[in-house]
Amino acid sequence: MKRRTITIVAIALAGVLAFDGCSAPSRKGSSEPPSASSSVLKELPTSYAEDAIMYSNLTDDASRKEVTDILRDCGISKEQTDTLLAWVDDFNKRVKTPLSDGFQKMAGLEVDYSKIVYDPKGTEEDSFLSEANCRLTSFLLMRDLIQTKGIKDKSDTYLMFDVEAIETAEQFQSHREKIANYYSLFNWISVKNLKTVEQHAEAIQKAWKDRGIQIDNSKGISLINVYMHSIFEDVRIVGHTGVLFDLGDKLLFVEKYGPEAPFMAIWFHNREELQKYVLVRKDLYGDKEEVAPIVMENGQIMKTEQQ
Repeated sequence: MKRRTITIVAIALAGVLAFDGCSAPSRKGSSEPPSASSSVLKELPTSYAEDAIMYSNLTDDASRKEVTDILRDCGISKEQTDTLLAWVDDFNKRVKTPLSDGFQKMAGLEVDYSKIVYDPKGTEEDSFLSEANCRLTSFLLMRDLIQTKGIKDKSDTYLMFDVEAIETAEQFQSHREKIANYYSLFNWISVKNLKTVEQHAEAIQKAWKDRGIQIDNSKGISLINVYMHSIFEDVRIVGHTGVLFDLGDKLLFVEKYGPEAPFMAIWFHNREELQKYVLVRKDLYGDKEEVAPIVMENGQIMKTEQQ
């Protein structure tokens, strides 16, 4: 199915951060992308390629260490990175389709996971055991950087399975004490009677303000949300999300591609490349009545270098 591919973009604010400290000017509580500084990567990661997008499913020790070292340098705790790797192991060990070791060159702007085969979680009694999805994974890495008013909309049917997973699955128990922030961050946003992508973007930004959502991006960490339009309830929902680590002129993006797809760590050259990547997904697009998806960085329209 096709739909309009309108995307709001503006001039880039590229965060330039030191690899050994992932540091940037302190801007705690800000929802803006980090501003530029004079710091740069001291040494290119061996997995980075100037001529290609490189990705890893974190199956091998070398790629896992490279990624978690960067996350730790950017302030993500050992408990969080250990939990991330535990989730990665939990999924990867059930995958029957071989996943490549190390970082691989991405063919175009996507990886085809349509033929992946894996053993789903569950018991003989069909107890509910959720797979990690993009939102649960992003919240794992971002939860200590987020402040909200804790506003909950429990009528949100799109978020109900996430909430059930947090409340019932031991795997996600670390999210429980901050579940109010989870609601505030990912609850749907009404766009009733709003017809344009610009109006929808303003509604998203207003919702973040009303919910008191603030993200500490002083170390160059950003939450990238792709908001889809549901015409049934006339709301915007976070259809996909991932965490961006701005390392100067190199960007590391960490995501769970989907509940039935692997975890990914991806090297991008710039935000324009990242934006194209997150928008190429076919599952973001419905029918022609829907308004186009919107990519947001820390609650603001994501700015690319070429606009």
